[in-house]
Amino acid sequence: MRRSIWISTTCAAVLLVGGCATAADSNAATPTPENCAPVTSTDLATEDGWIGLIDQAPDTISLVIDDGRGRTVEHRADQEQVLASAIKVVHLAAYARAVTDATIDPNEQVLLTDWERWYVPGTDAGAHPAALDRLGIANDGIAATDPEATVRIDDMVTAMIQESDNSVPDYLRYRLGDRAIVDAAATGGWENFQVPSLVTDILSLYDPALADGNRWETAQMWAFDPQFRAQVSAAIQPSTYEEQADRVQSTFRGGSAEQLNGMYRAFTDGTFGDASDTIVRQLEWQPAGDSVRGVGFKGGSLAGVLTQGFELRRNDGTVATTVWLIDGLSADRFDQAMTQFGVQQQLIVDAMLSPEVLDRIACVV
Repeated sequence: MRRSIWISTTCAAVLLVGGCATAADSNAATPTPENCAPVTSTDLATEDGWIGLIDQAPDTISLVIDDGRGRTVEHRADQEQVLASAIKVVHLAAYARAVTDATIDPNEQVLLTDWERWYVPGTDAGAHPAALDRLGIANDGIAATDPEATVRIDDMVTAMIQESDNSVPDYLRYRLGDRAIVDAAATGGWENFQVPSLVTDILSLYDPALADGNRWETAQMWAFDPQFRAQVSAAIQPSTYEEQADRVQSTFRGGSAEQLNGMYRAFTDGTFGDASDTIVRQLEWQPAGDSVRGVGFKGGSLAGVLTQGFELRRNDGTVATTVWLIDGLSADRFDQAMTQFGVQQQLIVDAMLSPEVLDRIACVV
């Protein structure tokens, strides 16, 4: 799963220092057809191209944009789609509740070997070594080089959110148990949440047989059985983009934009109580500028899939949230999306702050 990092460019940089229009500048009326200009662009290097993707491939999109001021734009909001790394905010919520309950001390030192037993080297587009670099942990470009090295568990969680490290969610699942994660999802309004194993999901992209049976048992065998790990590692075969995309759609667990958006809303409306402080601190790791209190986000990607989840807290106390899920991307389209996803993130921020931009999206849903 590649990491998704919000890129502050062009108008969003202006918006966040108060230079562009905000939702207070217009009313909450839904656009009428007379207000809508046709969107014909297919270029994902432009905001119109991302908007056009909704119009051109509507069955591949699940979308919720709630501006927090009475306007919500939705498209297939209740349809389940693969969430990729966007699902990690549920693990974050469970961790935050454990910190609040004193089940976990955020300053606890964890051995790198205990973190990396849940790591599948070479499958995360460099997310894990990038996290180690940021945290100042010596590594060989794949894993830590000092077996006695330790790291704060709170810093491990930053790696899950910022670099999108895939090993931390299963580590947290092992530490907290399934019930803690399911309960965190339910607190956010997501009932009957099925806890994924990112270790097994990733392994199954290369060996589909590993998706059969109990995935959590498979993940624990990878973590604690060196012989099993060696056998699986030796048997892993390269797979094509098309093969991975098919496996993602057939075996990965998902959710709807509505369910994930409910989590973001709950993070910021007091539902999680004091745990929200930890959640928001982790999500809002990039500076937001002076015109808003904070912008938090977590995205993800897999073959054929790109996902985004955002919350934006304004200085007046209102909160906007967005979840935008895309699947069915061809290899060429996926490559373009991964090159230009900063434009989409820019569009999301613009839509949460500007009624004119929100209108443009409302015209195609």
